[in-house]
Amino acid sequence: MARMNKSLPSAITCLVLGVAISITLIYSLLILLYSWMVEDNIFNRLVAAEADFIEQSYQQSGTLPQPRSGFVTLHRNWQDMPQELIDARKRKQDRIEFDLNDGSTVHIHVLQLEGIDYVLMAKVDDFEVSKEYLPNLLGWLALLALAGAALVSIIAFVIGRRLTRPIKKLADQVSCLPTESNGATFANNYPDNEIRVLANAVETSFFNLQDALQREINFTRDVSHEIRTPISILKNLLDSRSHSQQLTPSDYQQAQRAIFELEKVTHTLLALARNESKQKSELDMTQLVENTLLEHFELNNSEKGQKLSLQLSLQEGIHLHANRNLTQILLNNIISNIVQYATGSDVEIRLTSTSISFINHTTTPVPVQPEAAGVKAQLSTGIGQGLNLIERICAVNHWQMETHSSPTVPLNSEHSSSKETTSAFKLTVHFNPT
Repeated sequence: MARMNKSLPSAITCLVLGVAISITLIYSLLILLYSWMVEDNIFNRLVAAEADFIEQSYQQSGTLPQPRSGFVTLHRNWQDMPQELIDARKRKQDRIEFDLNDGSTVHIHVLQLEGIDYVLMAKVDDFEVSKEYLPNLLGWLALLALAGAALVSIIAFVIGRRLTRPIKKLADQVSCLPTESNGATFANNYPDNEIRVLANAVETSFFNLQDALQREINFTRDVSHEIRTPISILKNLLDSRSHSQQLTPSDYQQAQRAIFELEKVTHTLLALARNESKQKSELDMTQLVENTLLEHFELNNSEKGQKLSLQLSLQEGIHLHANRNLTQILLNNIISNIVQYATGSDVEIRLTSTSISFINHTTTPVPVQPEAAGVKAQLSTGIGQGLNLIERICAVNHWQMETHSSPTVPLNSEHSSSKETTSAFKLTVHFNPT
């Protein structure tokens, strides 16, 4: 697996830790601001209470009493007030708290008695607790923030690992996917939430990519083999007739046969290589088989094809859900193989709702696993891809191909004076394999 600069659990832990520390700092700052506001309001209310007392006493007795609190002093106008306080007051008329040059803090309250301004000034620096306890408070807040951050880090790490475990598992599994698909799925192993949706998307993309790659590999391999024989026939034909400049009927038939093989192979391989081969529709299989037999070139135009006697047993009303193009190509290829390798004249074709089978006789020994790629009969001029292509077409349609060769039996050929041995070769395509 590729090395990551930062894992998801670490990212989640850092994110949650950053949020927790930010909230802690903001909350601590709000607490400090609140404590300062409470303390200032207490001093303001004490000075206001002294002002009410002085005003009430003056109204009752006509004399100006002294403040009751020792830290509060009464001043007539602003004459004997500190100059820095007067200057600050001029800059902001509604200001009531001032920090003097000697480090003291005062709160003022202005009251009017018979049109004369009097100023109550309270020196509160000896009673302020916020400044005194601020260093200890900051220490405790920092310790509390560190403890909270440590606890949040542990919780975030545990939750982050738990939340990202499916994603990490998916990342590990995707990075270790084999280069060739073995058909195993992994999306259903994840919880039924967004992770499974992601896993399904990755799984589908991987299988589609592997399927496209496999089609490309098969196409390259098949093209390099299958078109070699008909091209060789055409080249030899042209080389042998380059001087005479005239084709005999036999030459014309060979060329026609080679061109037909090229067309058939090209059509088959391109159909298998395209992704459109997976598109399916409703097919009338009975009608498709009949049309294929009527339109097949070799069956109706070659000497061997015209000698064959077809025994048809086609059940009516067989409808299948499959790819029409591939099914047409499958039937054409099977019939072409029968025309090429059948020895006897009788060919039996049976169509039922579950399968279609082709039975013919041949004197050529049938190899073991004839559907395997590269396996061919002794007298075959090809390279052993014919039945393999048919099997792959069946796989695309989710069908199953089965071949069977019965024990050899003696056969008296009509065109030979000696007895030959033949075997009955049966190819069956199951539409609904179990």
